[in-house]
Amino acid sequence: MNDSRQAILDNIRQSRHEEFPLPDVPLFDVEGDPIKNFITNLESFDGKAIRFNSREEAIEWLKNNIVSERKNVFSAIPDFSGNFPISKVDDPHDTHVIDTCIGEGLLGVGETGSVWVTDSSLGKGACALMSTDLYLLLDSDKIVSGIHQAYNLINLRENPYGSFYSGPSATADIEAVRVTGAQGEISLTILMY
Repeated sequence: MNDSRQAILDNIRQSRHEEFPLPDVPLFDVEGDPIKNFITNLESFDGKAIRFNSREEAIEWLKNNIVSERKNVFSAIPDFSGNFPISKVDDPHDTHVIDTCIGEGLLGVGETGSVWVTDSSLGKGACALMSTDLYLLLDSDKIVSGIHQAYNLINLRENPYGSFYSGPSATADIEAVRVTGAQGEISLTILMY
């Protein structure tokens, strides 16, 4: 894209931002310890949390427990290499062979057991959706008590696409019977440090 076209697009985006400000989000108190609530609520959605003393310890656990067991591991974090490089993902259809995706949780929500992720924290969004198992590293200091606190911290101008993951993908559309992995990953594990 040439520089003048990019400048025009940037001006349009900026004018839209000024014309349509983001709404204020009210804050409501949430009882209890955010980390304990996070783990309890994540597990209620069939997610799993593993606690570590440091990020390095979590990375070491990944090295010892994931790559040797999995066939195609995609990693979007800089301090851990999978065996399926992003260079193999030119087309979202290429992600169907990924069995494990490792990414970064940017924010956790105690009230819901949810983790905020963006395209940048997942490397490519399709990798997380198409993988069987999703592992997200999450700094415990980035767990807030409630969803309203989370919305006040998310920068939608910087990352216009993002999603809250609350356990593995599931649906109960047919006869109210829960089916895990219906639209995405079968397991979600949060590696907290």
